[in-house]
Amino acid sequence: MQCPPAPHLTLLALLCLAGALGAEEPCEKEMNKIKDLLQVSCIGQGLSTVPLALPKDTGILLLGANQLAHVSTASFGHLPILAELDLSSNGLASLETKHPLPTLQELILTHNALAALPALQGLPSLTRLALGNNSLSQLPLGAFAAVRRLRYLELEGNQLRTLPVGTLAGLPDLRELDLSYNVLEVLPVGLLYELGVLETLRLDRNQLQNLPDGFFPDGHDLAYVFLAQNPWRCDCRIVPLRTWLENNEASIYRRERGAGGEETTENDPESVVCQGGAGAERGRPVLAFQPACRDAGDADAGGDEETAASTITGAGIWGLTVPASGATRFADSVVPGPTGLTPFVSTTSAASTTAPFVPTAPSPSTTPPPASTVPSTTTPLAATAAPRPPSLTTLVPPASTTPRLPAVPMYCPLRLPPPHNGHPSLHLLPCLLLLLLPPLQLLLH
Repeated sequence: MQCPPAPHLTLLALLCLAGALGAEEPCEKEMNKIKDLLQVSCIGQGLSTVPLALPKDTGILLLGANQLAHVSTASFGHLPILAELDLSSNGLASLETKHPLPTLQELILTHNALAALPALQGLPSLTRLALGNNSLSQLPLGAFAAVRRLRYLELEGNQLRTLPVGTLAGLPDLRELDLSYNVLEVLPVGLLYELGVLETLRLDRNQLQNLPDGFFPDGHDLAYVFLAQNPWRCDCRIVPLRTWLENNEASIYRRERGAGGEETTENDPESVVCQGGAGAERGRPVLAFQPACRDAGDADAGGDEETAASTITGAGIWGLTVPASGATRFADSVVPGPTGLTPFVSTTSAASTTAPFVPTAPSPSTTPPPASTVPSTTTPLAATAAPRPPSLTTLVPPASTTPRLPAVPMYCPLRLPPPHNGHPSLHLLPCLLLLLLPPLQLLLH
């Protein structure tokens, strides 16, 4: 400001001096009553360098919306109790942190041009680091190991596609992790394993199609998880996430911004919606997805594994249990029971079969079974010769004028494995003999 050269205008001279002093101290100062710290605000002053004339007892320094493209922590070395530093919206491309700031607790670097994570040495007390809306595309392993006291890490609005295991190592006190508004496609198992006290996880608005089984550590109950606005692909690979959602519905939240910019959150487990997969599933909540995993061993909609179903065939009707895989061929080789007898339906399940029966084509040269396997006498067999299981029904021939025959159980109580070298039908011979005993006894009478 140029002052008029009239020495008698004392008042104008004083005004010029006041204007000059104001140009040296453009920042506003006030006491932050909540944090009990002196707050100095230099927001939107068009600064290209950090002001030097800052109060020594500054606790909160706001330097947002300026033109500070390159900053060194040495610029704040004369502020011994500085606790919060806001450098947002400056077009900041680099931050040099060699000079320690031992009392700094919050560092706000949002809405800048950082393409690489600054070194975080010399910040031992840092509890909050805000790096949202920069140009970070990758993070090194152990990127935050130097700031072990970190509780709040904000990485939203960057270009991150994945985070390798170990990226978040050394953060035992981390409580909130914001990875929203990135382009994350894959996240590995183990990423969260060292975050034992994590409460809030924001993964909404990324490019995630599924999360691997075991991504969420067992026994670690997260309070707030945001998963909406991802292209979740609803196929069998989504089953682990679907199961986790079922068990943690109270932790799934959705957030929206109002017209005035205020953010609201509400519990909404159905905000996790299928965007990929079968056309009929698109737009439906992942919780409502019913996967058709038909291969044996795949998980079905209820989380159980599919098993081969047993089939009851003609052999099963006569008391023989047959695996489904060979039911048709086996039934063709079974000799039907005597005519005039009513068969009963076996109550034995397929699970009781100890060895699957694999039939083969009959061979004319098959050696007859040893004589010891055939009864050597024609003496009528007593009714107690073949024990009857109490759970099965014994059929007795209807009353007639012919002599009453001893009741013979119409089932085969033998459960023998098929012979290794003989014809498979030899396995049925004892049962066939039992079925033929009543007609033989009738002939003998």
